[in-house]
Amino acid sequence: MFETEGLSRTLAERVAATLAEQIAAGALKPGERLIEATMARSLQVSHGPVRDALRLLQSAGVVTISAYKGAHVTDLSEQELSELFQVRAALAGLRARWLAEDPLRHERVASLEAPIAELSRLSEQPDQHEQYVSTALEISRRLTELLSNRWLRSMMDSLSLQTTRYARLALSTPAGRRKSARRWRELLELIRAGKAEQAQELATRISMATHAAAAKAVRARRRQSAEGSGAAAADR
Repeated sequence: MFETEGLSRTLAERVAATLAEQIAAGALKPGERLIEATMARSLQVSHGPVRDALRLLQSAGVVTISAYKGAHVTDLSEQELSELFQVRAALAGLRARWLAEDPLRHERVASLEAPIAELSRLSEQPDQHEQYVSTALEISRRLTELLSNRWLRSMMDSLSLQTTRYARLALSTPAGRRKSARRWRELLELIRAGKAEQAQELATRISMATHAAAAKAVRARRRQSAEGSGAAAADR
């Protein structure tokens, strides 16, 4: 929905793409209210395109709109996480297998060597969380772009907005980022070597490891929120 070239997209789709990037980057946080008038002023557009953009994002599952509470960024949930990543793990495995079986795989994945080397460097720097996440997401996006299977490419793209929010949580610890960097390096080597079955298995495991780490982070956030609410109630 948001991958169309800029000039061919409607204004509402361009607004939706901008808001989607802010949600994925964490600038707009889970549960945050999205005030139509504020966004219209910020983006210098009228209310109509913002309203239509919010409906598009509601269809994508990252915005919730209710009659009485307005629009909010959808809260993170373990159920959504589980549903998303079971599907994504299967697709990521197929993506790796398809690339490993591609006769042109050496040329296709050559461009990933530099960003994966950068990922390894960033994984050793505990204060580079945001840069690491951005680089890892860019590598995943490039892998999808390299697919010659347009149906698989489209399905991977359609899940990217929802899964990005959880991937950011999964990579929140230095130990998690170091393990992630090693797995990406191993995956690249398997694809380049044409080891399709092993590449598929590893890519699936990478996605499920992201699922497990993100679920742990979601539970921790829920506990912190509950403790904060309890403390506030005690103070009253």
